[in-house]
Amino acid sequence: MSHMPFARVSDLQMLYNEYGASDAPPLLLVHGSGGTGASEWKTVRDGLAKHFRVLAPDCRGHGKTLDPRNEYTFDLLANDLAEFLRALHIAPAFVVGHSNGGNVALVLTVEHADVVKKSVVMAGNAYVSADLLRYGQADWSDRISATWGAELAALHDAPRYPGYWRALMDRTGREIARAPNYTPNDLHRVKTPVLVIQGANDSVNAPSHHAEFMAENLANAQLWLAPDTGHSVHEEHPHEWVERVAKFFWE
Repeated sequence: MSHMPFARVSDLQMLYNEYGASDAPPLLLVHGSGGTGASEWKTVRDGLAKHFRVLAPDCRGHGKTLDPRNEYTFDLLANDLAEFLRALHIAPAFVVGHSNGGNVALVLTVEHADVVKKSVVMAGNAYVSADLLRYGQADWSDRISATWGAELAALHDAPRYPGYWRALMDRTGREIARAPNYTPNDLHRVKTPVLVIQGANDSVNAPSHHAEFMAENLANAQLWLAPDTGHSVHEEHPHEWVERVAKFFWE
């Protein structure tokens, strides 16, 4: 059973998808670049809903959540989600984020520890390595394939205007080249349990060993490096992923 209500958050009406029993422990899912709460989690949604009350919002400027500021920063999205959890009276909650959603989940965990019980950071990064600077050097949208561009248009343009997805991805690219940018000392101070997940063949995050950096420096971290796997471990190994994530949250 699922439904799609809106929550009043900051200057937003935030759409969210909800799955599972309303009396189960709350789990916030944070989608990545160009995704939505519905599009990102199809492969694991039903598995998670057996264990948790799953809440998968459309972040600011994505899907059916409009953005009066036309901004994209990890700090801003994390602030929104902290308010979202408080507005629904479900903080502290379990949190999972993928890709840039993993970055938002990390910022939420570091900056808003009171709303996060445990978190999973998948395909994220804690600092801006040299290879990530390329995202901000020119309009990212110009380098996006026609196929992905069509998917982005289908998810984001209708509530706004044709071609909106380009502005969204260009803002996103500039943020990837700027943040998050935590030092080892910043991460040492985080006491919240964190499971760091990365595909061993993730072309974005594996070359600079971002998962290992987080796992080594977070005070209370576990690491799952999935062998022969790319950027989306939850899509390549959905059953194992649900099993491992549920176990981490329950232990």
